[in-house]
Amino acid sequence: MCGVIKDGSAEGGSTGVGVLLRAFRASASAALGRPILQREVADALHRSERWYRDLEGGIITRTFTRHELDTIGTLLGLDRVQRRALFLVSNGGGPSSLEAQEPPRISDELCFLLDQQPFPAYVIDANWNVLAVNPSMAALFPWSTAPEANLMRWLLLSDEARDQHLNWEADAEVCVRMLRDAAVDRPHDPDLQQLISDTRQNPAVGDLWTRGTADFTDHYDGHVLRMTLPPFDGQVTELVTHVLHPAGLPGCRMTILTQRAPRVPAGEQQVQAD
Repeated sequence: MCGVIKDGSAEGGSTGVGVLLRAFRASASAALGRPILQREVADALHRSERWYRDLEGGIITRTFTRHELDTIGTLLGLDRVQRRALFLVSNGGGPSSLEAQEPPRISDELCFLLDQQPFPAYVIDANWNVLAVNPSMAALFPWSTAPEANLMRWLLLSDEARDQHLNWEADAEVCVRMLRDAAVDRPHDPDLQQLISDTRQNPAVGDLWTRGTADFTDHYDGHVLRMTLPPFDGQVTELVTHVLHPAGLPGCRMTILTQRAPRVPAGEQQVQAD
């Protein structure tokens, strides 16, 4: 059985079409080095400037067609996740925002897989609540075994996370981008909206929300965490995140943390090769 299995039993996250379009246009203008005018987007969509101005102003709403999404995405240089976010916002969220799902339950098979990992591993639900951890995770991150432990709350709001994450701001920025993406997928999830609201109230985290309104991320697979952890006597440790999606737990993720080997300088590599 798993080392630790846990019971699985607003404002700030909502983003309207107009708000998102303004953020994307401002970001594209900054990247291009000149302002992209509302008229340019309207012309590309074969619409009047007034219509597009009303769309950005929230006076009208719009469910975008695939062609319109491609047109806007190309003009504003949107990546895959940004285009997905714009689609979800214009459609009032994704299928997961409409489905009433039972609380996730960790199967014996998944529990066995978790415990077999030699590296720290854990399972979280769609709102980053920790559902189960293996013994290695519990030993390295004792906070994860606490009742109602939440990965986002720990990383974004705890002093312990700030002390242990050497690149805390960069790691926190990834978290905010994921929260922003989740908000457009599940705009009516009260637990998610409460999580977003709580993080926005922290001044340092609130600043990340404010300055990156056009940035979205839907995963943190392959992200490198540079940390100082008590079991390693304060030595700098680099952990790489590997994210899996169990088919039997829609919306949940299993993450394995592997330790990256220290980098050997090029000169020393040549000596070793000789």
